[in-house]
Amino acid sequence: MGVRHRGRELAFQILFQTDQTGDKVNAVIARFQDLKHANAEAAAFAENLAVGAFGSLALIDPLVSAAADHWKLERLLSVDRALLRLGAFELSQNPDTPTEVILDECIDLAKTYGGEDSTAFVNGVLDRLARQLRPAAAAQPGPKRPKARVGKR
Repeated sequence: MGVRHRGRELAFQILFQTDQTGDKVNAVIARFQDLKHANAEAAAFAENLAVGAFGSLALIDPLVSAAADHWKLERLLSVDRALLRLGAFELSQNPDTPTEVILDECIDLAKTYGGEDSTAFVNGVLDRLARQLRPAAAAQPGPKRPKARVGKR
């Protein structure tokens, strides 16, 4: 497993814990043992992503809500909500990371941690967000990924 993939996985787990417990991100990080035992580069990357995403919820949540047609943010599975927040943060704040990498990593995490429909749902919402936040990247020819429908769950 690559360092950045592990970092995203840890960031997702931190965001999931903040969502489940209602605790602030720094409190979750302080007691998160997997982060303490991770490669230093992966841990630093995870912490930057988690703190950044958590600190940007006022910006990210309306974007996710708008992209998740027919779904209120609070009705989403906590796993999906954490993945969408992570993906939305990276799409909006990390322009050096390719769009395809962000989407593929979040979709991969949805396969591992999400429910039956999580993969398609996360794919569809993040694809819509990517087209909105990175219109130049969406216009670039690249590998074709199947489009997922975002609808009622």
